[in-house]
Amino acid sequence: MRHCILGTAGHVDHGKTALIGKLTGTQTDRLKEEQERGISIELGFAELPLSDSLTLGVVDVPGHEKFVKQMVAGAGGVDLAMLIIAADEGVMPQTIEHLEILSSLGVSGGAVVITKSDLVDPEMAELAAEEAMELVEGTFLEDRPIVTVSAITGDGIDELKKVLISEVEALPERSTDGGFRLPVDRVFTMPGAGVIVTGTCWSGSVKIGDSLVLEPDEIKVRVRDVQAHGSKVDSGFAGQRLAIALNGVKKDELGRGYQLASPDFCQLSRRLDARLNLVPHFDGYLKNRQRVHIHHAGREVLARVVLLDKEELSNGIGEKTALVQLHLESPLITRPGDKLIVRFYSPLVTMAGGEILANNPQRRKRFDEEALAELAILEKGDSSELVLQKLEKAGTLGLPMAEAAGVDGVLIVGETAYLKSLTDKIAEQVSEFVTAYSAKFSLRAGMPREEMRRRVKFKGKTNQWNKLCEVIGDDWEVVGDKIGQVGGVKLSETDAARIASFEKEILQSGMAVSKLDDEELLNYLINKNKIVKITDGHFVHTDSLAKLVADLQAYFAENDGMDFSAFRELSGLSRKLGIPTLEYLESVGYTRREGDVRIAGAKLESE
Repeated sequence: MRHCILGTAGHVDHGKTALIGKLTGTQTDRLKEEQERGISIELGFAELPLSDSLTLGVVDVPGHEKFVKQMVAGAGGVDLAMLIIAADEGVMPQTIEHLEILSSLGVSGGAVVITKSDLVDPEMAELAAEEAMELVEGTFLEDRPIVTVSAITGDGIDELKKVLISEVEALPERSTDGGFRLPVDRVFTMPGAGVIVTGTCWSGSVKIGDSLVLEPDEIKVRVRDVQAHGSKVDSGFAGQRLAIALNGVKKDELGRGYQLASPDFCQLSRRLDARLNLVPHFDGYLKNRQRVHIHHAGREVLARVVLLDKEELSNGIGEKTALVQLHLESPLITRPGDKLIVRFYSPLVTMAGGEILANNPQRRKRFDEEALAELAILEKGDSSELVLQKLEKAGTLGLPMAEAAGVDGVLIVGETAYLKSLTDKIAEQVSEFVTAYSAKFSLRAGMPREEMRRRVKFKGKTNQWNKLCEVIGDDWEVVGDKIGQVGGVKLSETDAARIASFEKEILQSGMAVSKLDDEELLNYLINKNKIVKITDGHFVHTDSLAKLVADLQAYFAENDGMDFSAFRELSGLSRKLGIPTLEYLESVGYTRREGDVRIAGAKLESE
């Protein structure tokens, strides 16, 4: 079963409600005042089954100029529209305004319907159709069918139904992927069901038991029940009229203009970047910093319009479209790609339609080339290009991984994404520094990572730098806290001879090493685990230390404890070197002190 939303539009008293009643058998004017006055004041809803596999949800909107706010709320989310024109009056002011609103909201299918044919002769009905044809030139209704009907006699109703079927078949099916979103247009309660909200599902799907959020108040709710087009269902989808029973909210906590959505799917915005286009019949100017009414998803707020790339807009000899930033006086719940309507502050007439490009952007300066370049990318809808631009701006700080997942030209390390060309450049810089450092300090394992971080001016956190270093090196490597040449230090013949002589000297000194002045050779042998540092200025060869450990094992095999005199006799060390050596042995677990004697430590026993 395919479901779509059909909306009506047209001047007051042109027969919209009567036509829907003839098509569906439903009286959509449910309020007493509507029935008494004979005009629609609120939105009306009905079901129109057209075949076994196609049902339309019909939204009847008010035609009076005082109720354009309600009309905009009802027109949001419709798939196709019927522009209603009475044969006895022809095109009227709200006919024009409603058509421009539908066009601005991105409606792409529908038909023109000439109503009240029973009140005029055929020539008059034809004249109304010709006038309608001229009106819709250049709009989404150009070349669409024009059907003449009578809600009284039923003439043309069958033909209209066939036209609607054909128009639906030409529409692409809505995707049900992504988060769920439903702008609320009615709220009521029913015994046993609790609070019920209704609306047109804009995106995603919903099922019983889902946890959702009512924005803008971030009210957490759970779906208790779902109805689609009047029938109870397990799940509802984009393109359907849904009634959803909710747990977790009271009726007086919400109303029209709220949105029921998946958590974190929409954003509460006080500033918006957008593209605005003047509607053709607006006779006036849209100036910078002008105060306007913004209509979006059933909500109306006041805003200031900052024109970013134009001085002003007009339908005369001026510009008719502009990139803008909207500074909202109250927040809206939005996503990029949403449509909106701009109406003049006073008098209330429709000025422009627009498409949201970004939620909560930074404040932008007028005619700023960098800002306009970013907006051009946003407008093209090339999210990959925008991510690359953001990454270039972020530099070595990077961006959260989720923003850049799947984009070519991006390197993701841990939870951070970087521009690949930037990390390649950093890798080259590190390589150059490693080469220079190794030439200057031929025996060192490499430059400390933190020093390297400062050299390449990496602005991210230390843990991010460490993770990046583990990934980007091809001709250098990370060893401990150093960054050096692949394979470690490469010794020249001269260095190898110096090291061998130095190591021999230390080995011959046993545990009582003489003064060592060559710090480079000393550090090299320490890194190679050839020398152990006892204290500053006291170093021993690992072979000498191993011999001492073996002597200790032999000693403790025959003795329970050892005082310093015994240790001095065993090691040959004076008190000056012996005490620090004993403290070292205790620190690594070879011995353990109990009072004035040492006993065998856990490490000594394990060896």
